[in-house]
Amino acid sequence: MNLRIISAGAGSGKTFRLTKEMVQLLEDGLRAGGIIATTFTNKAAAELQERVRVRLLEQGMTQQADDLSNALIGTVHSLGVKLLQRFAFEAGVPPGVTILADEDQQVMFNQALAMVLTPERVETMENLCELLGLSKKEAYDWRREVRMVTEIARSNDLDAQVLSESKQKSWESFARFLPPLTTTPQADLSKQLSALLEETILLLEGSEDDTVKTRKVVETLKEMRNQLKWQGQLPWHQWVKIGKLDPSVRNRDTIQPLQGFAGTHDALPEFQHNIRLFIDTVFDLAIAALVEYDRYKKQRGLIDYVDMELQIVKLLDLPAVREVLKDEIDLLMVDEFQDTSPIQLEIFLKLTRIVPHAIWVGDPKQSIYGFRGAAGRLHCCWRQS
Repeated sequence: MNLRIISAGAGSGKTFRLTKEMVQLLEDGLRAGGIIATTFTNKAAAELQERVRVRLLEQGMTQQADDLSNALIGTVHSLGVKLLQRFAFEAGVPPGVTILADEDQQVMFNQALAMVLTPERVETMENLCELLGLSKKEAYDWRREVRMVTEIARSNDLDAQVLSESKQKSWESFARFLPPLTTTPQADLSKQLSALLEETILLLEGSEDDTVKTRKVVETLKEMRNQLKWQGQLPWHQWVKIGKLDPSVRNRDTIQPLQGFAGTHDALPEFQHNIRLFIDTVFDLAIAALVEYDRYKKQRGLIDYVDMELQIVKLLDLPAVREVLKDEIDLLMVDEFQDTSPIQLEIFLKLTRIVPHAIWVGDPKQSIYGFRGAAGRLHCCWRQS
């Protein structure tokens, strides 16, 4: 095995370098039809193939230029589909297996998510978003949090058990930033908050300093007092807002006891319970949606691109498949390797151990798909074996 890793960022003449490397290997006797090259887009794949073909024709290597049409040059997904179709029998799938397009996958997953979003779960999440102030953020949608968890889970092949463990670890990592819980009952804390609000309002209204700033603070505190009275609970983002209120300089000492009390909200059992419930519900919804999505696909005999990638990983563990590919492939070239997902990385590692030549090209500083589990640092830990 001969592996080379080339660091090449945008504007560094990467396509020219890839063309040169591939042509040089073809001149040294590498078979044009024995090339697997992955690029990030079909446009980049077509450009690379055309440049190599032109260079070969310029050097009179017409047979190699013709054979280049048999090379597997394309995106990871397009190459995966070709490999799965080639070894459909070994994978246990129909030769004409249908791979869900990204847009169809999104629609189908949304349908699966809708199936598990019971009215009770929706109400829970909406209430939590209101209490935590998340609903005040423009265009915030907690469903995106669920989607993000499922994307990461599928890109890393994480099952329900691992997600359950991740749920617990997510809370534990967050809880480290929280103070110890107070032992005062929530009802008593609400009464204390109500009393402090009432007292502060009276003191500010009786103050000789009747500035616009102070009047605005009094108006805000009255709204909070009424909300607490009628709803029985003041949203946590309102507790935080109390700490940010700024009356006139003469009244800052007057509001300090209320602000000091409001600043202890992160030690309240109800607050920490709401945070944990939000985390737990996001993970629980993600797990339920993934189960429903898989059931939906199996009922219809469909697979998506992540399923396809997992099938390829399993195929590359079969001795018969490895022997065939070892005889047929001379070069594996991976472009933009910093943006591969962990599953794709595993595919490339398995192929690299099969082929006589492997070239990985990319720039770890330019990773753009961290949301799906891709990260440049993942690729710096592997050593040639």
